[in-house]
Amino acid sequence: MNKNISVAFIGLGKMGFPMAMSLLRAKIEVHVYDIAAADNIKLAQEAGAINEANLEKLARSAPFIISMLPNGEVLRDILFGPTNLQSFIQPGSILVDMSTSNPKHTQLTCAELASHNILMIDAPVMGGVAFAKDASLDFLVGGDPGLIEKCQPIFNAIGRSVTHCGPIGSGHALKALTNYINAAAMMNVVEAINIGKTFGMDEQVMAKSLIDTCTGRNHPIVKKVIPKILTGTYDSGMVISLLEKDLTIAADIARETQSEHPLLDGDLEILSTMVKRLGPNVDQTEVAKFWRK
Repeated sequence: MNKNISVAFIGLGKMGFPMAMSLLRAKIEVHVYDIAAADNIKLAQEAGAINEANLEKLARSAPFIISMLPNGEVLRDILFGPTNLQSFIQPGSILVDMSTSNPKHTQLTCAELASHNILMIDAPVMGGVAFAKDASLDFLVGGDPGLIEKCQPIFNAIGRSVTHCGPIGSGHALKALTNYINAAAMMNVVEAINIGKTFGMDEQVMAKSLIDTCTGRNHPIVKKVIPKILTGTYDSGMVISLLEKDLTIAADIARETQSEHPLLDGDLEILSTMVKRLGPNVDQTEVAKFWRK
């Protein structure tokens, strides 16, 4: 057992349990308590975890406290509500909130803990249960770089990468925005495939084509956002009116096949607004000026 690192783990649910098990496999001392996950607590104990009798003992058991809870409001209730967990945490301890929380709650919690000389970083995870089980999660971390460095052995035991996003709350903010991008991409793909299927195409053929044409080197982040938009060069080589033409054709197909296409309509409306504002012959990437100041 690595006595140099000791962790108190709050929340041994579907994600928290495999994460705690990864810590144990890395020879990190893990203290646990969760009345709502008795079976997981028992399995963790069998793997070497130390089950504490109550939250007070858990809080006093380790200098690193990991929370993997439904949201930041639940964490705040545990810390400052009737259980008053913060009163039992030793000064100088580091709370690592790996939950998916609202950054405004994270910033508020960090400020309140700081008044008690308790430190905090936010480190939500990207991935899912499968990645938690094989310790390949990706961490989006907000907070002081020095604290993040101190927690690096913990991150190494659970995940494959750590991105320092900025000040406290930044990790939680980027997690929400990342999931927004993933959700939007999923819905766009489903909408497009449904339109194509109604037109008469095979779903599997379309999906295979989209892998080749919309991912990897052809993904907009790789092909357009980073090299053309973030640099301000706006020189992808295709004028915006041609992109508007293609989306107009896609919308026509959707209408002719009577397919639902609210996302396509919204994108086309924004694109057409930018064509009128900027002119038809500017680069397609200048549509980003709809959002960028």
